[in-house]
Amino acid sequence: MNSDAIDLAERHARDATCGWSLGVFGAVAEFMRDADEATRIDRQPCRLELSTARGALRLDAHPALQVITYETPSRHAERRRPGLALCLPQDQAQRATRAALTALGPDTQAIRPQDRDGELFDLGLATPTLDALIRATDADLIAALHAAEGTALFTRPDLLGQIAAKGPHRVFLSALGRIEVFQPIPPPDGTSPEGPHTHLLPKLLAHRLGHAANLPIPKGMAVCMSIHLQ
Repeated sequence: MNSDAIDLAERHARDATCGWSLGVFGAVAEFMRDADEATRIDRQPCRLELSTARGALRLDAHPALQVITYETPSRHAERRRPGLALCLPQDQAQRATRAALTALGPDTQAIRPQDRDGELFDLGLATPTLDALIRATDADLIAALHAAEGTALFTRPDLLGQIAAKGPHRVFLSALGRIEVFQPIPPPDGTSPEGPHTHLLPKLLAHRLGHAANLPIPKGMAVCMSIHLQ
């Protein structure tokens, strides 16, 4: 197991200036916290968990995990940001790649025990290295999601509106772990809240990229989680 990578991640987890992300180009969950925010950090030999009242993350060790250091390119030095990409070979980073809304049952792997009765639904984005899920507890939303199973989410603006209004938890999974976001979903004309949040941008998803093209990720590798440094 690549426990050295978990040691590295733990050091950054204890630094509140570091942010985290998990996803693909056009669909991403972000986790960050304030320095004075109540935070649980749980380090196990092959797992790291970090949670607040606004969100949570889990990182699991993997024998093929590679840490790639990068700096986001920019002509302006003040806009360059260092980061760490936690990567796996593409064939070991694969997820379910579901292409339609799919019910998955209770989230027995939720980071917080109180969330494990919530029902998971895969949004069906067909992203090879990301499962983008929502975790619902509202009975009306659960019924609507079950009724819409098998359909493509972006063909159902009514359902998208209901999801946004109910604000279920978002749960984004990769082969290295998960990020959970508990905060409300902003309206279409709103801005993302401070702290953990998600982005879902169909026009960017259409490019079918695992990560931004300007990141120096070796061919054949997939970014499964990232740490953003200050």
